[in-house]
Amino acid sequence: QIKLAALGRLTASMAHEIRNPLSAVSQAAELLREEKRGEMQARLIRIINDNAQRIERMIRDVLALGRREQAQPEALALAEFVSEVIDARVFRDPAERDLYVLDIDPALRFAIDRAHLYQILDNLLANARRYCTGAAAAVHLQAVLLAGERIALHVRDDGPGLDAAQRRHLFEPFFTSHAKGTGLGLYIARELAEANDATLELAASTCGADFVLTGRQRP
Repeated sequence: QIKLAALGRLTASMAHEIRNPLSAVSQAAELLREEKRGEMQARLIRIINDNAQRIERMIRDVLALGRREQAQPEALALAEFVSEVIDARVFRDPAERDLYVLDIDPALRFAIDRAHLYQILDNLLANARRYCTGAAAAVHLQAVLLAGERIALHVRDDGPGLDAAQRRHLFEPFFTSHAKGTGLGLYIARELAEANDATLELAASTCGADFVLTGRQRP
């Protein structure tokens, strides 16, 4: 019942949120049809593309909710998997690799759906990259073995961190402090974690943000 109520709130909010970028797309298209100057056309085309991509991200993220019940956990070599995710992120900008520091035992295996872990990590790393200082070793990924055969994967950045108000609403759908964000990333990431008998939380920290994904070693 709680999940259904949450889904109802999500879809109601989504209907409202989709109208905003769609309105911008429609207005830009109308102006583009009337405008003859090349510079104005280029700006309007950017508006159309940006908002169309924003809608696509919303739809993709909500569709991920439907896949949460189809989790197929496997014992993933965590260090290797995290490295692959980072490789994909830094492909276009190899210099960005210096931002990331990995402290993960190669022997550790995390029981989770491969596609779900990729989406969770990609979201956490995107946020860390966005808010970190940009200095070398600004983003630290560390895995800690806990009691009961559980693993805690920390994704820490050296950014400004979050205040009490942001922490309260952080995992709510459509809550975002980023102008081009959908506000669904962390909400979806936590839902996917729960589908794999894992948790995603924001730990207390004195500097930056420290997101912790905790799950099992074996499926």
